[in-house]
Amino acid sequence: MAAQRFLGQLLAAVACVLLAAPALAPAQSRRPWRVFVVSGQSNAQGYNHIRQYHGGREAFPEALRVQPRIRYWPGKDTLQNQENLWTTLRVGEAGSFGPEIGLARELERMLPGEEIAIVKYASGGTGIARSADYQDYIPALAGYNDQGRNWHPPSDGQEAGTLYRALLANLRAALAALEREGKPAELSGFIWMQGEHEGGISRKMAGDYAQLLSGFIRSVRKDLQAPSLPFAIGQVNSHTWAFGDIARQGQEEVCREDRQTRLVKTIDLPRVSGDAAHFTADGMLTLGARFAEAMSTMIPGAQRLPIPTTIPEK
Repeated sequence: MAAQRFLGQLLAAVACVLLAAPALAPAQSRRPWRVFVVSGQSNAQGYNHIRQYHGGREAFPEALRVQPRIRYWPGKDTLQNQENLWTTLRVGEAGSFGPEIGLARELERMLPGEEIAIVKYASGGTGIARSADYQDYIPALAGYNDQGRNWHPPSDGQEAGTLYRALLANLRAALAALEREGKPAELSGFIWMQGEHEGGISRKMAGDYAQLLSGFIRSVRKDLQAPSLPFAIGQVNSHTWAFGDIARQGQEEVCREDRQTRLVKTIDLPRVSGDAAHFTADGMLTLGARFAEAMSTMIPGAQRLPIPTTIPEK
């Protein structure tokens, strides 16, 4: 009799576990990947080296060089069908890196317990503007032709620039690859480090930058079906761009008018010696952290981050 009672209790306990399991599984699977985008021109790519860290006096931290908890998609110009580029975030063999390294470290602080993925697609010396729309180029670039390699969205009956199309293709492929793993993916923020192109080669182009940038943001949100997608905009740096002040004013205008954008300060960041256009390793880490701080002000439920100051190199 006792044996029968024990068996009945055991079967009841097993039944409770089996009934509870389906209720728990969906709650776990519903927590999505938090996907962030890094895009723009050369300071989104990164033209620096880890040897520059703290002026070369210290080794680059291993915890930054390889970040195994962060998924990373290094974008390509062309993708094969269902190609999966997801890998672990790390500094490449060349030793250079973009804002994604400092960004990722701070995103983990901002979104504790969340699984974070970063899609990067950037190309140096490129603009949102279509070269065919302008003629007033600086003498060194008279007759400039971008061959359609720009970030301009489709408009005025013209198709989008090749970079804009490749950006969307990479994002859609990256999100689909994550979801094929059986877990949803949520596009959570967009980092845009660009504007030196327009600020450096044409006064009219620089003057149009507010319109160009707002149109780009609007089209990305529409095409990705993410109407409230937060954008963190990297300020055009203080290199001697011919019309940099004008382009910076355009960035400020966009960020004043769009509540889901933030302008991220760059003009105080250290730049590579002999190459005043690009941020050093320390400058790039600070820039990534500032992008994360900007995101923390726009993403519901995110932990607010402090505004990072520059990392001294001397």
